[in-house]
Amino acid sequence: MILSRLTLPLAIAVWSLHSGPVAAQALGAATQAVLAAEDQRFDAMVRGDTAALRSLLADGLTYTHSDGAQQSKAEFLQTIGSGALRYQSIKPEGRVVRLRGDVGVVTGRSAMHVTVGGEVHAFTIQYLAVYQHRSGQWQLLAWQSTRLP
Repeated sequence: MILSRLTLPLAIAVWSLHSGPVAAQALGAATQAVLAAEDQRFDAMVRGDTAALRSLLADGLTYTHSDGAQQSKAEFLQTIGSGALRYQSIKPEGRVVRLRGDVGVVTGRSAMHVTVGGEVHAFTIQYLAVYQHRSGQWQLLAWQSTRLP
């Protein structure tokens, strides 16, 4: 009787010790995958690589620039492809990822260096990026940024 009373709590304790790190590792891997997708997207934006961006952006994308202008996926790709907007560098920092099922929300800041209409602009933004895991990859579904003073 005493042995059976000890066996169940011991089994639960061992299981929880074993399952905790596995869950944490899985969460860490998903977080890293979201950040990797974001880094790939930023790199493609700097390179002006619309082919890479096409697969990194969700079809229903809403992209809101720091000046409030909003674009669809097609409009954003057109802007990048035409050279009307050229990202010279994107340097994110302080990123936090929150995962809820197949959705990842990233908040962070980034130093931006862009050329718009031939004019060079350097500024810092605070941003919110929403990613959705579809067809085996994380794709940007929504972007909202605010230019910081």
